[in-house]
Parts: sequence; C-alpha cells; structure tokens
Amino acid sequence: MMTPEHRALQDSVRKLIEREIEPHVDEWEAAEIFPAHQVFKKLGAAGFLGVNKPVEFGGMGLDYTYEIAFCEAIGNISSGGVGMAIAVQTDMATPALTHFGSDELREQFLKPSIAGDLVVCLGSPSRARAPTSPRSRPRPAATVTTT
Repeated sequence: MMTPEHRALQDSVRKLIEREIEPHVDEWEAAEIFPAHQVFKKLGAAGFLGVNKPVEFGGMGLDYTYEIAFCEAIGNISSGGVGMAIAVQTDMATPALTHFGSDELREQFLKPSIAGDLVVCLGSPSRARAPTSPRSRPRPAATVTTT
C-alpha cells in the first residue's frame, strides 16, 4: 500500500535519477561501465542506500515497504545494469550484514556501504563487468576436500 510518504520517497529518488544518472546513461552504455563510486556516493549522500537500514549505521530506519518503493523508483533508470548494481548494494549485499553482522562488522562495512563510500562487488574485482562481457565467463567452481 503506497502512502503519500512512499510516493514522496519515490519522487525524490526519481529526481536524483533524472539529474545525476539519466544524462549519462548513453555514454556509460557505450563504455560498458559506469562510475559506480560517484553514483553510489550521490545516492548515499541522499540517504537512498539505507532506506530500511538502521539509523545508527546511517540508514533511514524505515520499514521494507519503503525499500520496495525505492526499488520501484530505480526501475526507472534506463540502464538496467546501473539499476541492478544499486539493487545489489541495497538488497543483496547488505541485508545479511544488517541483520546478522556484529556491530563491529556493521560499523566497518555496512556504514560505508550506506554512505556510498564502499561499493559492493559480487565476484572477483577483475570480473566486475556485465555478465555478457568477453572478460566475464563462468568458470567451474573449485573443489574443496577436507581430510
């Protein structure tokens, strides 16, 4: 259920997208990369990387319905890769840390992730490209044995 507060959050997110992201999408798509650190810093400064994260670690402390409203708003980004990178930061990489991390870990990793000072990468940094990039090919998983 969308309240006026949910819509106000979405409007703020859309304005940031229109001002800071959309004017550059064609250039980023052509280059097959975007300046994640710069984009995330702007999102973090606006509070958008921590919508449903604890206030004590820099989040807004709102419930998950606001995170859904945020995710719906980032769906307006015309580059799917940019929107997905933001969603990875907010909804894949940080929730377990938020709920199960020690205060020390949350201070070290969650707080800078919410501020946009830390950009999460899933996988090896040398492979941090689009899944279809020639440099990003699946490899067999290593076999681990114990004695």
